[in-house]
Amino acid sequence: MRSALLIAAITVASLIQAQTPPAFDAASVKATVPPPGVTSMSRYGEYIGSLKSLIKTAYGLEDYQMAGGPKWIDDDIYSVVYKPVGPEASLMLRTLLAERFKLAVHSETRQLPVYTLVFAKGGPRLEKATEPGTTSPGGGMIRGTMEMSLLASYLSSITGRRVIDQTGLTGPYTFSLKWTPDDRPATGDTSAPSLVTAIQEQLGLKLESTKGPVEILVIDHAEKPTEN
Repeated sequence: MRSALLIAAITVASLIQAQTPPAFDAASVKATVPPPGVTSMSRYGEYIGSLKSLIKTAYGLEDYQMAGGPKWIDDDIYSVVYKPVGPEASLMLRTLLAERFKLAVHSETRQLPVYTLVFAKGGPRLEKATEPGTTSPGGGMIRGTMEMSLLASYLSSITGRRVIDQTGLTGPYTFSLKWTPDDRPATGDTSAPSLVTAIQEQLGLKLESTKGPVEILVIDHAEKPTEN
């Protein structure tokens, strides 16, 4: 009988522990002014950014995947200093946002502008690979070996729209894509084409604009935190 009660107690305790969201051992939230030209940043044991950027970090989202919320979530900048630092930091950040910012959210699917990634005239210009390799995205270039689904994911973050892979290509491909970002200063290197043109000329693919389902996070409520 005692063994059965002990087992039951352990089971209940395990369930309670499993339902308790992970939280930082210690964390402080303070309004701050970021370095010039920086709107958000993450460094060891600290996040700096607006509440919107903190939500993006916590949930792994892009701007187009968020809706709702008061205007200050874009404007006010905060420093979140936390510990421990580890792989569950993003989950712990969700708990902090709920506790300190009284953040309440829900997810829903909406029909929004999207791109489909399809073949351009003449077909793809990609080199078939035997296995995935390293990728090096950023700064107006994507180079490496990857599945088309991963390329679509990179393009989603660059274009600010969901990109749906409809090429039907399976397996990894090796390629190099170089373009001039829209926000590159006129004094920078602008010899490369625009992203849309580069995709067509260098990869033999193209982005077609349409509407499709996009899962978004809707901000139902948020409050400015008291500092500590």
